[in-house]
Formats: sequence, C-alpha cells, structure tokens
Amino acid sequence: MKSLLDLNDDCLIEIFKYLSLVEAFKVIDVRNARLTEIAHQRISTFKELNITIRDFPNFNAEQLRIIGSNMYSLSMTCGYSIPTRNVLNVIQPLCEGAAATKQLRVFSLNYVYFNKEYCQYIGNAAAKLQKLNLNYCQLTDKLLTDLLKSCNNLLELEILGNYTLNGEFLNKLHLPTLRVLKLELHAEWNYPMEKFKIKNPNVKLII
Repeated sequence: MKSLLDLNDDCLIEIFKYLSLVEAFKVIDVRNARLTEIAHQRISTFKELNITIRDFPNFNAEQLRIIGSNMYSLSMTCGYSIPTRNVLNVIQPLCEGAAATKQLRVFSLNYVYFNKEYCQYIGNAAAKLQKLNLNYCQLTDKLLTDLLKSCNNLLELEILGNYTLNGEFLNKLHLPTLRVLKLELHAEWNYPMEKFKIKNPNVKLII
C-alpha cells in the first residue's frame, strides 16, 4: 500500500495548499524532513492574518515567529477585558518574526490598553510599514510619538477612539511620506487642526 510519502513533491505541494495554518504546523510536528519543508512552503503562503484574539489558536512562540516572518498584513482585534500579557504573548513573537524579514506593510491593533511594550514590539517591526491602525488603543501622545519614530515609510495612520490623546504628538510629527491621517476630535483635544493642515498640505485629513 502506498503512503503519502510515495507521492512526488509537486503532488504534495498541491495537496498541502488545502491545509490551514494549524494543520500545516501539525505536519511539522511529525518530524519528517521532506514533509516539514513542504509544510513550511505552505505556511509561507499565508501573507495576511486577520484575527480576534479570543478565537486565535494556541500557537507557541516559535510558531508565531514563523507566521510573523511571512506577514504582509496583520490585523488583531483584542478587547479591554483580555489581560495585556495574553495579548503581548501573541504580539511579541509575531512582531519579532516580522522584524526579521521587514515584510510587514499593514498593521492593525484595536481595543487594547497600549503601553511601552506594545510600542517597542510594533516599532521593531515597523521599518517598512505603510498603514497603521490603532483605533481604540487608549494611546497617549508620548507613546504614539515614540512609535511613529520607527514608521519612516508610513502612508496612512488611523487613530479613532483614542480619547486619551490631546494632539500634542502632532507637534513632533515628522512623517514626510504620510498621505492620510484619520482621527477623532474630542473634549480633551487641544491641537489646532488648521495649523496641521497648513504644515502638512499633502496629507488628507479625515475627522
């Protein structure tokens, strides 16, 4: 009786196209060098990851680094009730993988209590980032200022629902590539947006 290993690589690659990320990593766990190589090829085809942290599979740190190293687009919806450490345990290795390959172009993180660790991990992966969405992240002006220092190629920034911002970060904003800024004004906001428009005529401002 023939086994899976009797098939040539082309056939295996075609079969593995139907595997999910979870299934591909299970193949790697079999510890067959040939199947592992083809499973890695399958994993490398996953360029976009759109997850809700509550439903995300329990990948280990090394698996998350591998996933992150292949990502062009990463979107995470969390929730304020999820412990910060639980979220960081996912984001840290994903961003470490992304930092190693510098392929990440789009990053979205929503509904977290943003802190220095988020700033550090995302910043490390932001070398080629073009679109950044941090809606409902309880950002402060200092944290956002620090993060944007790493985003030298950023084209679009979206920061809705951050009622802890007062706009001070715009005083120190230096992103010559920026073309779209989407934000929400609120009672604590005190930066004059007309001033921003004059200083940044090439940026489309969406309020």
